[in-house]
Amino acid sequence: MESSNTSSVMGAILHVDIERLCPECGATMVEFDRLTEDGAVFIWYACTQEDCTGQWLSKKALRMRGA
Repeated sequence: MESSNTSSVMGAILHVDIERLCPECGATMVEFDRLTEDGAVFIWYACTQEDCTGQWLSKKALRMRGA
């Protein structure tokens, strides 16, 4: 495989969001709320199971833009 093809494949793999699993019960989580503040995006995830109160907070930096 050529190096240019390898780079594009690796880039695609790195940009895929990982499915969140509940730390309490292991069920799939869904995005519940999103907040952008101080150059970062905060994303709250909530468990999809009715009786579970599992939550997860994710923080991602916003992309830097060139001048």
